[in-house]
Amino acid sequence: MRAILVSIVLAAAVCVSASAWAHARLKSSEPSANASVKSPSLIRMNFSENLEPAFSGATLSDATGKTIPVPASVGGATITLMPLSLKPGAYKVTWHSVGHDTHKITGNFGFKVVP
Repeated sequence: MRAILVSIVLAAAVCVSASAWAHARLKSSEPSANASVKSPSLIRMNFSENLEPAFSGATLSDATGKTIPVPASVGGATITLMPLSLKPGAYKVTWHSVGHDTHKITGNFGFKVVP
């Protein structure tokens, strides 16, 4: 009986820890965090799972914190921002993602545009 109870507890622990890792986490970005790049025509973020488009997105801001309006799209496991032209300087991307588990994850990264 005790062996069965231990097995049930271990199985439940595995299920709980597996679901805790099932969030749509940022895997990579282009440009990457802290990169120095020429003005990008796309800023792409790749996540660990498909996103819920209605609840996921990103914004771009300049060094002063002013939001820069740019077209954006969410599809599959990717969020893409499409700036027309960025002047040299520091920029910050702030993103939020929701995957199939409905848990919201947020984050940000910065990069620099060089002449």
